Amino acid sequence: MKQKLIAVAVAGAFAAPAVAFAQASTVQIYGYVNAEYGFLQRADTATSQKPSSDSLQSPGSFLGFKGEEKLSGGNSAWFQCETDLGFLKGDSAVTSGANTTAGAATAGHVSTQGGWCSRNSALGLKGGFGNFFVGHWDSPVKRAVSAHRIVGETGWQGVQGMLISNGGGFTGTFSARNSNSINYESPRFGGFSALAQTTSTAEQRNTVGAPNVGGRSNSFGLNYGAGPLAASIAFTQLENNRAAAGFTGAKDTAMVLGGSYTFGAARIGLLYIDADAQPVAGTTLTRKSYNIGGTLGLGGPHSLKGAYTVAGDTKSNLGTATTGFGANSGAKQYSIGYFNALSKRTNAGIVYLYNDNDSNSTGYSVGNNQTTGLKMGESTSAVVLTLNHTF
Repeated sequence: MKQKLIAVAVAGAFAAPAVAFAQASTVQIYGYVNAEYGFLQRADTATSQKPSSDSLQSPGSFLGFKGEEKLSGGNSAWFQCETDLGFLKGDSAVTSGANTTAGAATAGHVSTQGGWCSRNSALGLKGGFGNFFVGHWDSPVKRAVSAHRIVGETGWQGVQGMLISNGGGFTGTFSARNSNSINYESPRFGGFSALAQTTSTAEQRNTVGAPNVGGRSNSFGLNYGAGPLAASIAFTQLENNRAAAGFTGAKDTAMVLGGSYTFGAARIGLLYIDADAQPVAGTTLTRKSYNIGGTLGLGGPHSLKGAYTVAGDTKSNLGTATTGFGANSGAKQYSIGYFNALSKRTNAGIVYLYNDNDSNSTGYSVGNNQTTGLKMGESTSAVVLTLNHTF
């Protein structure tokens, strides 16, 4: 009898900490799984051919773990680990391929798929002073664009290549999820809040082209949100971001102005981006881009979503008008889609997109620059089927 009691006591001693841990644990599992099947049609203006293709992609899919522990004084410690779920073969084209341009900002400032915590992931402290955290996180510029863009970032419906990433003749990317970043978010005051992010100089350190030279990304943002109106202004500067390419002194910059308004079952968003990039020594490229998008509830599970995006001309400080640069080197994209909320967590839809390159433009396409080998001024269109689930 004594042996049985001892065994029960020992088992209870080992089990108690596990029970206590389970009760105190705040870890949550969440995620988003998205699939897009697109049919692309090209209009080759040189040969009147219309080559077509199709592909499956899973842009924006992720799995996340997060938790928070209450501390004294009303403060909290928190963590988050969010990982890409690129479960379809076509996903490699979303973060590389045609959307990766020679001379672009080096990989230290750009999110790539693969590995745990490859998306927004950090460890932080928050309280009345705000939120301070370190890790792998979207810059205030990227967050400002995401807040008001309404349509997709990457994948078949993505417009990031026309707004703040490499596209056409522009070779500067500001769609940055920066690793080794230090971040601060202020408390809200009358609807206003401020964001700041910087990275360690080790981000761009290179021992070959530019020995012992580091690059730093600095980004700041100011947001407003009260009632149906939201607005953002954000700025990023990448210092010495071309160090790994063999020269220093480059400073790519981007400014974002954005706003959105909700009225009834409708929401509209506006964006303006002014970006400068220095892909080679002595050359500065400038591009201004615009986006207007909106959603409209039709009653029940039915809704519409549409957008108009303009990538302005890519201009050079050298004043030369060569292929892909100067006048008529931009593009316009139109999209309209119908969506059905099959449940609170599952949505399906069908979207039509049309991208029209200007007469001196190549490289812009539907599908966030998925298409290579476009002729000057060539247009592309696509029909996309979507299905996604949030958990």
